[in-house]
Parts: sequence; structure tokens; C-alpha cells
Amino acid sequence: MEIKKVTTTDQDFNRLVHILDTTLSSFNSGIQSTEKTEYHIFNSVSDLTDVFVAYNLGQATGCVATKHYSKDVLEMKRLFVDPIARGGGIATKLINKIESQAYSNGYKKIILETGKNNMGAIRLYTKMNYQLIDNYPPYNGLSNSVCMSKHL
Repeated sequence: MEIKKVTTTDQDFNRLVHILDTTLSSFNSGIQSTEKTEYHIFNSVSDLTDVFVAYNLGQATGCVATKHYSKDVLEMKRLFVDPIARGGGIATKLINKIESQAYSNGYKKIILETGKNNMGAIRLYTKMNYQLIDNYPPYNGLSNSVCMSKHL
């Protein structure tokens, strides 16, 4: 497996993000449309700092991105592994990649948001030593959000 740094306009990244958004729609089917609109705004790729795509045998199988949140804090965004490629440790390798880069760039903490119904993601983040935290802006007040953090 190879992880490549790409741009937000990368075709493979955007294909994976489209699949991610479709998958998240199924998790969030019970959310009111106004809250869904808010989530969509928060997941814009235009303000991402770094973007990575994982490749296995030349096929794009997963992605992750980061967004500068504050001086010492980096936000993890758009972590996704194609369902046909799950179970091979791709998500763990993508998270390790951004954690290593964040540490090298002087960040002290990574934060993230996921949906409260996304139990697979919550289990993965917990396994990787992320802790539940109060929802941070812009997710504070959104009842379907779960926020987590990890000190590097």
C-alpha cells in the first residue's frame, strides 16, 4: 500500500469523498434537513490543509484530509476507506500518516468530528487513543455529532 499527498482537486480523492458522502447519508437518514445542510457546509474540501489518498495495487482505496483549526490544533477530516477495501488497516495507516505529519509540523493535538451513529469510526478512533470531548465549534449544539481528540 502507498499513501500519496494530493490536492483537493484530485480525481481519486473526489471519487472517494463522493462515496463517503453517500455512505454518510445512510447513517444520517433521521437527521433534519437543516442540520444536514450544516454538516454539508462543514465538509467543504476548499479549506482543507493536506489531503492524502491510499493506493493498493494502483487503486485508490482510502483518503484522509486535515484542516488547520488553531495554533496547536489540527482537525482530521474526510477519513474514508472504500467498503471493498476495509479490514486491511488502511484507515489506521492514514491516521498514522496525518498524526506523524501533524507532529512534525508542530501541532500538539488532533481533533475530529463524526456522527453518533457511526459506531465503526468511533471504535477505530477509540482504539487509536482518541478521547471523547465536548463538541467544539462549529459542531457545538449539533446533537448528532461526536467529537474526539488526541494529544500528540
